[in-house]
Amino acid sequence: MLMECVMRVGDFLRGVVVVAAAVASFPATGQQGMAARVFSCEVNGRPVFGDTLPKECYGRAWVKKVNGVIVYREEAQPTPDESARRRELARQQEEARKEAIRQKRHEDALLERYASLEALDQRRDREIAELDKAIGELRVDEERLIARRKGLDDEMKTLAGKSGTDDLRKALNYADEELAQARVAIERKINERDSLRQRFDADRRQYLDITSPGSRKD
Repeated sequence: MLMECVMRVGDFLRGVVVVAAAVASFPATGQQGMAARVFSCEVNGRPVFGDTLPKECYGRAWVKKVNGVIVYREEAQPTPDESARRRELARQQEEARKEAIRQKRHEDALLERYASLEALDQRRDREIAELDKAIGELRVDEERLIARRKGLDDEMKTLAGKSGTDDLRKALNYADEELAQARVAIERKINERDSLRQRFDADRRQYLDITSPGSRKD
């Protein structure tokens, strides 16, 4: 009787061991299994999870967690409008960078060209005086052409209806062309003088700015 009881207890214990081994052989599931590797994103304010990246997360910002710790983060893909805005911002930033470089080079050249504000003013006055002289010479030539054309015109009136006016008419046409060219040359020199004065005025303002105390940062 005693022996039979011992054998039954042994059989029971062996069964417990077998069941325990079988349970241990199954993969981990439940809460621990879900936390091993989780992909998640947010769609319309609602979280979406998955053991692999859910299709709802494609193109959106998503994260990958291992045992509850974020190991990877993907930013959302920009929309076409956002991409365009980013490209425009990048272009503006690049233009600003190039402009800053150009400005710095111009300032360096300005300081190298003029030892002082007085030197700048002297060069301005000298170059404008040279243009004034050239304009004056062109105006003298213009007056000469005007007088010559007037003489030809008076001669044409005198010979009205007589022979020889064809050559005189050609001379008048040529005089008109010369006068027109002279006036174009005068206008160009005047524009050149105006542009020169504006450039020197701008250089002078900038020279004052960059030479004022604490204004220039190298």
